[in-house]
Amino acid sequence: MTHEPAASFILLSYCQEDTIAESVKSLLNQNCEAIEIIISDDASPDGTFEKIKQLVDTYSGPHRILARRNETNMGVNRHIEHAIDLATADLMIWTAGDDRNSPNRAQRVIDSHRKTGAKLLYSDAETVGPQGEPGEDAYRRALFYKDFRTEDAATAFSLYLGATAAWHKDLYRKYGGFPKDRAYEDLILGFRALLEDGLHYIPEKLVIYKEDVGISAQLTKKISTLSNQDRRTRMLKGQLAVLEQRLTDARIFGLAENSPVVRKMTQAAGKIGARLDFYDGISAVLASQDYGWGAKLQGIASEGMRRLRNR
Repeated sequence: MTHEPAASFILLSYCQEDTIAESVKSLLNQNCEAIEIIISDDASPDGTFEKIKQLVDTYSGPHRILARRNETNMGVNRHIEHAIDLATADLMIWTAGDDRNSPNRAQRVIDSHRKTGAKLLYSDAETVGPQGEPGEDAYRRALFYKDFRTEDAATAFSLYLGATAAWHKDLYRKYGGFPKDRAYEDLILGFRALLEDGLHYIPEKLVIYKEDVGISAQLTKKISTLSNQDRRTRMLKGQLAVLEQRLTDARIFGLAENSPVVRKMTQAAGKIGARLDFYDGISAVLASQDYGWGAKLQGIASEGMRRLRNR
């Protein structure tokens, strides 16, 4: 009889051939009860998957290993959803191909989940720069390292360090997946877990996190080559996608339309919508029925000044 593992430890990779070996080794060397390890590559065109296979093919330890590659590139959010479907366990621990995990990370997460029943667990990290120098620990400024008020989290765009996350499939089963457009999954999952009163912080450095070199950093560098307007609209679209998903999740949870949390997100989404419409012309802002005059005037003024400064 095959027993469900206590957790599925999932590594997602893309074009990380320089760092993937150390990341994979940190999973294979987990000192914990037997778990499932899933290493999934998003059709990397470089040698990332070949290095994964070399390490996995020689593994003879207690953990159940699945190493696989997507036939075509899915992008981050679709790749996450596919990995969820592959995972046998309800508790999933996440990592990336440029980060390393302490040997006790899986067991600390499993023990904490058993004790608290939390839907989302996150921890501290040791941060390092691109050249291996000590990092700046910028993640510590994120909201969940100091505040747990739902109204504050409703419109916050930095909740916790996603590289340290583990979460339960209930947050996916109840609320569904993630927006098609790029919206960081930690901003959505953190809000869902807060609604469910299901957050747990582990004050230990369980991950060695490389700043400014991951998949998100690759996207940021790509965006940096765009024009000021394209860069700005892409950021606003991402924020709007997060707020729209949070509004959907708040309604699924059962919050009323007149609740302070829903009202705050609705107002914030209106302001972002006005700012986005500005780039289609002031007439588009004035004609919209999706937000009020306060948002219209603020959107025209704020984006107009930004355009003048960037000329």
